[in-house]
Amino acid sequence: MEFGKAMKLVIIKAARADIWEINEYLFEFGEKPLNKFRESFEKFCSQVSDMPYRFIQYEQNPKYRKAVIAFGYLVFYQVDSAGSMVKIYRVLHGRRNMEPLLE
Repeated sequence: MEFGKAMKLVIIKAARADIWEINEYLFEFGEKPLNKFRESFEKFCSQVSDMPYRFIQYEQNPKYRKAVIAFGYLVFYQVDSAGSMVKIYRVLHGRRNMEPLLE
């Protein structure tokens, strides 16, 4: 991996579905919370593509790293340094039982 080169970001199907559900839920509360979530997720994407190891490993399943974004949502991802990419696997609320949701 080259230093200073942004990694490709891939959002897998399950994470895209999570984001869709979160957007649907937050839409009920108006534009402000929806925009806050979107801005927070976009900021995470920018940070993780530039510094993929910035966020901590998830203790319960160390194959994932996790980041906390707006409203207590957690982004679970893996770094594929050989392929120079970051794969986002799930975006889940921190109060959910993660174990069955993380394969």
